[in-house]
Amino acid sequence: MALKLPDHSHCVHCGDPIPFGEQYCDEKCQDSFTKESKRTRIKDFAFYSTVALALVVIVYAYIL
Repeated sequence: MALKLPDHSHCVHCGDPIPFGEQYCDEKCQDSFTKESKRTRIKDFAFYSTVALALVVIVYAYIL
């Protein structure tokens, strides 16, 4: 016989079960998720900027 669990969601950051419709289990998880998201966006921007700069340098070197 299967057990029926009450409707619930999982915290976006830590994955703990939380009441349905909520995203985070507490303020600490929300703050941590926000900080990590910002750090990830900065790293991604730096990576793609470096790739773009490298391509510009390669194309410029090829033209000369």
